[in-house]
Amino acid sequence: CHILIHTHASQKDRPQLSSIAPHSYSIEVGPVPQGVLRHDKVEEMQQALDWTLEYLQRRVHDPEALQRELDRAYPTGRVPCYRSAPALRNGEMSAKLAWPSDPDNDNFPAWLVHKSVQDRDFHHIQTGDPLFVTLDGDIIPYDGSHGSPVVLLFVNEGGYYYASSGTGIAVGKRDEFDLNTGTLIPSASTSGSTTSGSSSA
Repeated sequence: CHILIHTHASQKDRPQLSSIAPHSYSIEVGPVPQGVLRHDKVEEMQQALDWTLEYLQRRVHDPEALQRELDRAYPTGRVPCYRSAPALRNGEMSAKLAWPSDPDNDNFPAWLVHKSVQDRDFHHIQTGDPLFVTLDGDIIPYDGSHGSPVVLLFVNEGGYYYASSGTGIAVGKRDEFDLNTGTLIPSASTSGSTTSGSSSA
């Protein structure tokens, strides 16, 4: 299970169903192609939902026992997680590695996602590693624009073929979440690798 934390200033910046509550929470299970149902992914989603509801119930009815269990699991009070890297392009809420579009169809990539990163969400990629491949077979490496290393998220996600949803592969950084303060604790490598932009709290 990977925890991805989006950081946005307000509900206005992230207008969707999960943002109407004071503490937003979403479960995204995948990768799954658009319009496809998979039994194993449905089971994973159900397990994640059950764990969430169990946590909330215990938080209300037996917070002391829950805190003791969390202290045993995370003695430093820090939980490993990922966050979306800051956007570098105007209009984006988080970082993307975009491919060029087909000249005749804005919603169709002109490059392919390289086979070495396909189906490898949450794996690290470094500057110079293969990222895309042209239709002529030329390899396009990662240019380090969001730092190095970074993790790739939503690799070859069908929804991100569309310019309206932000074309490309999402970029994440490794961080830690402080259970006591409820805030992100950026790692030294993360804060040093951010080239521009800023994440909002």
